[in-house]
Amino acid sequence: MNPKLQESSAHPAVRIDAGDYLIRTLTAADASERWAAWMADAEIANLLNAPPRHMSKEEITSYIKTFDQRVNLLLGIFEKRTESHIGFFTVNADYDRSQGIVNLLIGEAGHRNRGVLSMVRRYFAEYFFETLGLKTMMATALAHNQVIINTLIKGGWKVDKVLKQHLTSHADASQLDLCLMSLSRDVWRARNKVAADKLTGGAR
Repeated sequence: MNPKLQESSAHPAVRIDAGDYLIRTLTAADASERWAAWMADAEIANLLNAPPRHMSKEEITSYIKTFDQRVNLLLGIFEKRTESHIGFFTVNADYDRSQGIVNLLIGEAGHRNRGVLSMVRRYFAEYFFETLGLKTMMATALAHNQVIINTLIKGGWKVDKVLKQHLTSHADASQLDLCLMSLSRDVWRARNKVAADKLTGGAR
């Protein structure tokens, strides 16, 4: 797919079957008081290094509208069984450099640390690399968030750099290290090939 074509207009609405989950484009109709409440959750605030903030449904609607679904994409994660909205991905795409910065938030407390990222990452990566046509996926993680860092490393990501004492904690004013991480399309494709070969016993 031509990156310049992708950048020139909004992408078709995304709908990805991710096993027990569905990943799809979020619209203003998805704004909810439940989503607004996520930002007041102390655990989320700690993960984001941000003060807890009480938001309104209207503020969430305004937030959704900031995404043009071209360069800045917003994709929701839904549990199929209950049709519950449990989190979202954002993508900030740089088509000239063929790379994008990805963020993930699991907002529903009952779904955190339950392996959601491990279950959906392959489907999301396929969209990022093969549909958007980008070559490098990038993300940041606070060094103390070892759960997310270890999950990404298991998925082929690497830690490119650790920025020592890069941020000041909103919780206690201590200095926090920030990890810069990336996953290349070549590494992702190679891992998929190895997995496919194992399933087929290496048959040609």
